[in-house]
Amino acid sequence: MMSAYVLVQLSSLGGLEGVHDLHHALHAIAGVKNVHLLAGPTDVMLYIEAADQMGLMQVVGKVREQKGIASTDTRIVLPI
Repeated sequence: MMSAYVLVQLSSLGGLEGVHDLHHALHAIAGVKNVHLLAGPTDVMLYIEAADQMGLMQVVGKVREQKGIASTDTRIVLPI
């Protein structure tokens, strides 16, 4: 199992209703375990899990397809 944090920058979503809809859409993506709205330069932080690196890439691809996502920055969690 691999996991990653995905830092998300949003484009215009048309207000709080758009953010609410995006929040639900992100939770509906298989592999997205947590969705946190943030204050600051990063708008949303996701915690995702998948079986392998290819799986992580597929989850991030589905995230990037969502309306309102301007960019993502993925940080893979390293095992210790």
